[in-house]
Amino acid sequence: MNRVQILLSCAFLGLLCSDVAIGQAGFRRGGGAAWAHDGKSVRFKGKWRDPETWKQVPRSPAPPRQRRATDAEFRQALEAALGRKLRRGEMLGQRSWSTLPRAPVQRVGARSNEDRSRGAAVIDGKLWAWRKGESAKLLGKGYEGLRLFQIAPDGESVSFIQEYDLYLTRLSDGKRFRLTDNGSEDFFNGELDWVYQEEVYGRGRFNASWWAPGAKHLCYMRIDEKGVDTFTVVDHISDALDIEHIKYPKSGTTNPRASLQVASTKTGKVIAVDFSQYKAADEILIVRVGWTPESDRIVFMVQNREQTWLDLNFADPSTGKSQTILRESCEYGWVERLPMPLWLGDGSFLWESDRTGYRHYYRYDRKGKLLATVSKGEWSARSIIRLDEDLGLIAFYGNSEDYWVGQHAYLASLNGKTLRRVTKGRGQHRVSFNAKMDLVLDSFQHLENPGEQWLRSVDGKDLRKIYARPKLKNAEFPALRRFAARDGEPLDLVFIKPANFDPAKKYPLWIDTYSGPATPSVRDSYRGPARGKWYVQMGVNVRSATHRGHTYTAKCYRQFGVQESKDIEDAVNWLCTKYPWVDRSRVGITGWSYGGYITAFAMTHSDIFKCGIAGAGVYDWRLYDTIYTERYMAKPQNNPKGYDLSSCIKAAGKLQGQLLIVHGTMDDNVHLQNAIQLVHALQRARKFNFEFMPYARARHGVGSPHLRQLREKFMRKHL
Repeated sequence: MNRVQILLSCAFLGLLCSDVAIGQAGFRRGGGAAWAHDGKSVRFKGKWRDPETWKQVPRSPAPPRQRRATDAEFRQALEAALGRKLRRGEMLGQRSWSTLPRAPVQRVGARSNEDRSRGAAVIDGKLWAWRKGESAKLLGKGYEGLRLFQIAPDGESVSFIQEYDLYLTRLSDGKRFRLTDNGSEDFFNGELDWVYQEEVYGRGRFNASWWAPGAKHLCYMRIDEKGVDTFTVVDHISDALDIEHIKYPKSGTTNPRASLQVASTKTGKVIAVDFSQYKAADEILIVRVGWTPESDRIVFMVQNREQTWLDLNFADPSTGKSQTILRESCEYGWVERLPMPLWLGDGSFLWESDRTGYRHYYRYDRKGKLLATVSKGEWSARSIIRLDEDLGLIAFYGNSEDYWVGQHAYLASLNGKTLRRVTKGRGQHRVSFNAKMDLVLDSFQHLENPGEQWLRSVDGKDLRKIYARPKLKNAEFPALRRFAARDGEPLDLVFIKPANFDPAKKYPLWIDTYSGPATPSVRDSYRGPARGKWYVQMGVNVRSATHRGHTYTAKCYRQFGVQESKDIEDAVNWLCTKYPWVDRSRVGITGWSYGGYITAFAMTHSDIFKCGIAGAGVYDWRLYDTIYTERYMAKPQNNPKGYDLSSCIKAAGKLQGQLLIVHGTMDDNVHLQNAIQLVHALQRARKFNFEFMPYARARHGVGSPHLRQLREKFMRKHL
């Protein structure tokens, strides 16, 4: 379960964030000023201007534009060799977007190296190689059924999976190396199983091999799934029932075991990377793999099963010998899967860490010695804008100590001596710097502001307001408010008044939520005037979802649902107390995936909700996969009380209000089993205040138009 789940709510349940800026609010780039190619002049409305005086200045000649390399010559060479035109899709290939491992690839297609000087293609089971300025040549047959076909950075080799094993072919002479011979249903080589792609490397990304930049070595992962439970997904529409068998480790059960191997592209020799520093009880996860820029070390990150620590390791590709460079750990929660090191020219690297409870940048030498704390404070850095080693500066985005629903820009020195925020005011700021990084163009907007752009110095001096989009007169915008939870913690919410609002009337309240860890539902971003419904719409950032910092995200640790539900309750109570036109007796809630879980949890642990729609939720965390669940909840063997407290199924007898449960029957992520077990528990508790709507052949998202109509009908009846 990853953060893409919040998008499912918008797509399939018609969340209010499709109407306003709560949920995945978008940023609208303003067509304003930009820095000219000389790095010091401002280009605006076709003219160049001096940033200090705003006087027009002459343009300098543009640098020669480099032509973007294309595969046109490669394509022509292939067509000449084949004696026919390539059919549609033969060059690009046709890959599978399945979330199931080892899904067949219909067409492999062609691959080129970065400068398009080398290429390889598989067409009709034959491997072709091409070099710029030469004809395409046939290297061999027997290349049917390939997966994860990749070309080396130098264009001299290709790697691929065929059946269960990983192969490498040299394009210079067609020599083919079989790197593995132990692949099977239970053994993966160079490709990921279901849980690793879903929870670690990203949905739909099954590649588990990494070329060294110098292309002399190929590192790959091996995954052993022996003992991992098999889950069955059934298509009930086919008369004979189509059945999928997926290795799916549920929390507390046997996990897949991963290791790394590295192969020489010259000889095909394979050696194992050393993991002897880890004990069997660690049940390690390999969460990132890459290389140093010089290709002399494999860079990989390892975590223990419950992800309370993370090691950054280097390994020698010639010997497999490895060493731990640094370790991150957390005493009050988990350690996130951190980004790879960002390498600098002197061999040092930038490293991201949540060690203070907030995400910040640190500079290390190659031996793991801390050289500088680049950013610090009770706020979190988010993403790098620009890194200039000559100036010794890094610019990046982050939030601020008292404003978490927007985005600011910061400028820091790489030696850790200076740090400043270069933007001001609320909103989502997007910036660009001049060549010297002493001036900044700041474009921003927020819920009530369609956009402005300012030219500023990095020390905070406003030089010029370049444009401001006109604000709509008499328009009603979503209202952003901050309130205090029962323990005094400040939280943010957004609400929208109903259409044709009359303060003398009472209106029902409808809450759309996701509330997963570090996945905010409220963002201060412009999406136009509010579109009122017949009810009040609200979204709230529970403290663990704010993205404020790991200190707050960890409030859900080992007890999913408990704090989130309290925060939602407090938001409802605040809104109903503050605005008498909100009807406290008619409050509804909905969500999908983690939001579906929160909906069911709230309605089995609170008495303030009149109705709710829970979509594709995990209703007992013993039923979800190991890597996601145990990161936040630990193993159920080590946290039985927390699992019980977080269970909707165990609390089914306490359901209050009318609940609609929605699930796809072929959901390979959050299994239909969750909904069935919840329904069964409700039946055993003699509960009649629920409905169940399964959608045949739907997976973790439901695209049926029936659902949108059902949702509206349910709300009209029960809200």
